[in-house]
This record gives sequence, C-alpha cells and structure tokens, in this order.
Amino acid sequence: MLSNHKYQLDKLGKKIVTKLSTGSAVVMAIAIACCTPALPVRAALFDGPVDRLPSIQRDSLRKGQTVVTGEQGKYVARVLVTASPDTVWRVLTDYANLYKFIPNMTSSRVIENRGNRKVIEQVDSRQVFLISIVSRTKLAIQETDRKQIDFRLIDGDLSKMEGYWKMELVSSVPRRPPNQVLITYTVNAQPNSSTPADAFYGIFKDALSDTLQAIKKEIKNRG
Repeated sequence: MLSNHKYQLDKLGKKIVTKLSTGSAVVMAIAIACCTPALPVRAALFDGPVDRLPSIQRDSLRKGQTVVTGEQGKYVARVLVTASPDTVWRVLTDYANLYKFIPNMTSSRVIENRGNRKVIEQVDSRQVFLISIVSRTKLAIQETDRKQIDFRLIDGDLSKMEGYWKMELVSSVPRRPPNQVLITYTVNAQPNSSTPADAFYGIFKDALSDTLQAIKKEIKNRG
C-alpha cells in the first residue's frame, strides 16, 4: 500500500516538473522572441554619418575638433557644427566673402554666375619661413542645394584641384530631429612642376584644419 502511494506521488511530481519545464521553456521562447527584433532597431539608431566613422574620429568630432586624413594631396577633412543647414549653406556658398574669415585667403570673387553653376577666383597668400608664397586658382562650381558643392580647377597655379564640400544632417540624440551638420571637405590638390611636392603637401594639409575651424566659427557667428 505504501509502495503504491509512493509510486503515485512520484508520478504526480514528474507531471508537475514536466509542466513547469514546459512553462519555463514557453516563457523563455517568448522572451527571446521579444528581445531579438530589438537588436537591429537599436543598431539603426546609431548609424548616422558620424557613427559610421572610426571611434577616434567620432570622439574628436564630438569634442569640436577637426579631423583630417589622407596623404600626397588627397585629403578628407571633417568638422561637426551645431547649426541649421541653411546657415551652413550660406557660409559655404558666400564665395565673395570667404577671404574675410578663411586664413591666408586674400581674395575671393565670383566671375561667372549661372544659378547653381559658378566660376570663382581665389588668391591664397602665406609666409613660409622668409618666403611669401602666392597662388591663384579659378574653380568651376556645381551646387546641389544644401547638400554638396563640387569644384574643379579650370585655371591657376596648381596642376590639379578637385573635390567637393558635403553636408550631412546629424542628430546628437537618437530618435530626435537633427540639430547638427557634418561638413566634409574632400580634395585632391596637386602642385605644378616648379613646386616641391613634399613641401606643398605639408603646407596644404596643415591649412585644412585651420580652414574648417574658421568656417565653424563663422557659422556660429551667423547663427
């Protein structure tokens, strides 16, 4: 009699354990099903133009610094500004007044204006040791409103200069409207045959950071 009673208790215990195990498995499956879709959504929140850059560059940009990469005349310079796209665009396309706030630029003027197509002439003057270096460039401009400014050299003291300015909207807080603009300056500048290439590359690259910081300051002043 006792043996039969013990058998019944053991059988009941196994049923309870089985139900509990099944219930735990269902709960676990539901939890996994609920959590799994959240992963790609979370990743998408941090997939902006700044987030896609290497971590060192991201940190530098968010600290207000300029990031310059590249060599041999082919460079990419970036800076992050807190401003409206309209203000950034007005500063980047204010060709006639660029010389007033960009270091070493002594002259800038529009010599042809056909709407979003322009030709501008700029003169750059800088002191290198005891030597004054003056260079003139005439650039053909193609504007894509509040997005990009493409340029190419059509005349001047360089053998090549081409590239673009690009604007990308950035949100400093996920799911919030953009409140910043990432400015990217991509350029390929090559000296003429009479200019020592290494010296030119060094001077040009060093000037990029100062140029973007000057633009950032002007954007802040106009904001």
